[in-house]
Amino acid sequence: MGFSQQYLDHFSNPRGIGEIDSPDLMSEVAHEGGGCFDKVRLTLRLEGERITEAKFRARACSGTIACCSALVEMVKTKTIPQALSLNAEMIVDYLGGIPKSKQHSVDLAIRAMKIAIESNDNISQT
Repeated sequence: MGFSQQYLDHFSNPRGIGEIDSPDLMSEVAHEGGGCFDKVRLTLRLEGERITEAKFRARACSGTIACCSALVEMVKTKTIPQALSLNAEMIVDYLGGIPKSKQHSVDLAIRAMKIAIESNDNISQT
């Protein structure tokens, strides 16, 4: 499978690059194994239980950059439970498909979001 236009757009023009000052939620994750050493830092801002801003920094391959860019677009305006319901297949669909060799990128983006949310004991996840 080749790269979809959506994938190429999110890699070439990533959304949400940067970091939120004093974020409400934050995670740092790294891919382990497979010769890829991607690292992602995800920061989120909340108003109540709604995500109002999402940004990421990455030292990563094209797949992780595209997947994190898609993720930050997808989580904006979502409630915590809605964000937690996102899965890898939804990001793949949002990007119009990804090569099998980039599956680790989708998993890393989802893991970054879930760790950020689940590490905060002060928010409801139901």
